[in-house]
Amino acid sequence: MNFNFTLFPVLKTERLILRQANFDDVEVIFELRSSEEINKFVHTKRVKNHEEAKDFVMLCNELYKEKKRIFWLIEFKNEVIGSIVLHKISLENNYSEIGYKLKPNYHQKGFMSEAIQEIINFGFTNLQLKTIEAFTHKNNIASIALLEKHNFVFQPERKDEGFDNNRIFKLEN
Repeated sequence: MNFNFTLFPVLKTERLILRQANFDDVEVIFELRSSEEINKFVHTKRVKNHEEAKDFVMLCNELYKEKKRIFWLIEFKNEVIGSIVLHKISLENNYSEIGYKLKPNYHQKGFMSEAIQEIINFGFTNLQLKTIEAFTHKNNIASIALLEKHNFVFQPERKDEGFDNNRIFKLEN
């Protein structure tokens, strides 16, 4: 593995910067993790206030130190427009899950496609992952299309325990 979890990996694409969240980002973390519209298909715990958003930043940083999560904010022209994460990282099993959120006014502009490609490349190259999985709601057509565009394959025989509406997609290196 040519990544050791010391310095946080700041990634750059043609239009985006993917960077670590910090306490200056509490307002945008609150927006991304509390918005009804952004989270309509997502079953993660919603943050209720800025203190919980700050706690989320601290949790992400702790899980990074434990080599279990890399949470990036997606920045476009100095504005945070979303987030993308590799979480439940298992270096022993060369496995991770991927998740993402994007502000609605940035949908259908190729931003998430650009970000997800960079994260896939990072996961397979730097973390030497063999498998990346995504769990998405069966009615989240945009997310399913994004995953399929990036060669994730639907796993019809697998179920997300406790989340009957989720569908599991897998990408193998």
